[in-house]
Amino acid sequence: MAVADRRRTPVSIVCVFNDLDVRTSCLDRSIEAGLADAPNTEYIPVDNRTGRFSSAGAALNDGARRARRDVVVFVHQDVYLHSLVALETAAAALQDEPDVGLVGAVGITSSGSVAGIVRDRVVLIGEPSSRSAQIDSVDEVLFMVERECMLDEPLTEHPDLAWHAYAVEYGARLRSKGLRVATRDVVLTHNSLTTNLSRLAEAHDLVADVYPHLLPIRTTCGVIRARRDRGRWRSAARRRHGVAVWLEESLAAARLARHAGLRTVDVVLGDIRLTIDDALRTLGVPAIDIVNLDASASGTGAWTVDSLSRRDRDVSARIADLDDAVRMVGGVRIDRALLVSGVDAHAMSRLAPALRGTPHVVGLARDTGAWVLCHAITSQTGSGLRALWPGRRNAPFGRRPGAATRARVSGDAPAERSGLTGVVDDA
Repeated sequence: MAVADRRRTPVSIVCVFNDLDVRTSCLDRSIEAGLADAPNTEYIPVDNRTGRFSSAGAALNDGARRARRDVVVFVHQDVYLHSLVALETAAAALQDEPDVGLVGAVGITSSGSVAGIVRDRVVLIGEPSSRSAQIDSVDEVLFMVERECMLDEPLTEHPDLAWHAYAVEYGARLRSKGLRVATRDVVLTHNSLTTNLSRLAEAHDLVADVYPHLLPIRTTCGVIRARRDRGRWRSAARRRHGVAVWLEESLAAARLARHAGLRTVDVVLGDIRLTIDDALRTLGVPAIDIVNLDASASGTGAWTVDSLSRRDRDVSARIADLDDAVRMVGGVRIDRALLVSGVDAHAMSRLAPALRGTPHVVGLARDTGAWVLCHAITSQTGSGLRALWPGRRNAPFGRRPGAATRARVSGDAPAERSGLTGVVDDA
């Protein structure tokens, strides 16, 4: 059954914002585009540019009290909603499942996997939502609650949960009352520009203290554990976990390199979400096209967005099949970079011929998979681009490229070898 054919219920969208330009270019723009298909959507932006509210909970509770729809959707200012219809179908599902108290766009299961598909900056993360999945928590990027429930159980306004883990706490509170937490695929792009971890540890500590019977609680920002389970031995366990992830990525890089006709050292280990802005700044390009290869995302056309502003750069993103990706790699423009994500070994084999003659970087991270960043660069910018991944942690098996490889990265080697370099840990 198509999304548009399912039962729908209008929603009130509540957003606390401190940057009007970001809100206007992302959330406002997407809501305006979707109103034709969901005209009964109510939008309540809550202005916190002057610091009127000391916490997200206080601001969002204010918006929820003003809401007139039966389901309230809380969403970040830097989100682009590709389908208001998908929000309405998710809201109807929430109403139809009396054992579910909270629904999010993305969450973490009790086994630690990511439930719900979202585009996080430039890559798709997560797996399709399943009604049978046991969800520990949902992320604050977007979550929805029935308004009647919100009035009875408002969001926490505790200072330690001011801007982190307030949806995690709300989900734990509802779970303690016998309700379930769930995710639904609502088709969104989170155009996040920052990673703010200030006082995240304090937020997790408070949740751990209040809900010890639910621990450990897995979140998109780490695992919440009891204080007694955190200490010197825990730090050692985290280091071992980090080494295991690095070795896993190194083995994946070796396999990817074989299919790309590269050496393993020519692949970098790095999360492209964290370096994409630095990469574009280094390249000096004003725009980027993003191609996500992901067959698991339903309604692929719904994921398209053009001219999304990101640090004054133009971003266009879409889900495409491999044939389209090969074609786009072969036609990279000098004024636009191209990022292809969701690359597996088969895709790398298909892309490799098209990449010959096109400067590019190949990389991967466990949480986001493999990616290819294509561009038109000079030898100087090529060297600067490779410098974005400087450490041994970014090198498969700790082996750094030698001088010959660095020359190839900078564009001083034959075209067929130039530029070939390449969510949730415990807390």
